Amino acid sequence: MIALYQPLSSTTLCFFQAILVGAGLGLLYDSTQAASTFFHPKRIWVMVTDALFWLVVLLAYFVFTVTLAGGQVRGFVLLGMLLGFLAEYELIGWMVRAVLIFLFRIAAVLLRGCVRLVRTILRPFGTVWVWLQKNLKKIWKKTSISGKKTL
Repeated sequence: MIALYQPLSSTTLCFFQAILVGAGLGLLYDSTQAASTFFHPKRIWVMVTDALFWLVVLLAYFVFTVTLAGGQVRGFVLLGMLLGFLAEYELIGWMVRAVLIFLFRIAAVLLRGCVRLVRTILRPFGTVWVWLQKNLKKIWKKTSISGKKTL
């Protein structure tokens, strides 16, 4: 059974934990915004990532309320999550988005380089394969042991 009144230290701890959860959700929001603007800057993808983000927020609030807030809906939990989110978004959100977009650009350049390297390495094998496909009947006739003239 949950006590009706909790000590101030436990509610303060719960409030600070809510601030941390809000900051983590702010980092998630910044990463989804950076990914959606880098990969698909169309409006529909931004709406999809926003909808998925808010589903994660609702799930995080539910889990936080059930596990750490004793199953009771508290206003200070919402306030703490909102303050953590806003603090992260306003203080370091621009930097997180800029760093993530920079990392996405580096990853794209590296991936493009790896694809070019693999294509360069596999090009001779592709040439041999095309030659084999063109001349397969000639090769098959010359090397076949089960030809037309059998016993």
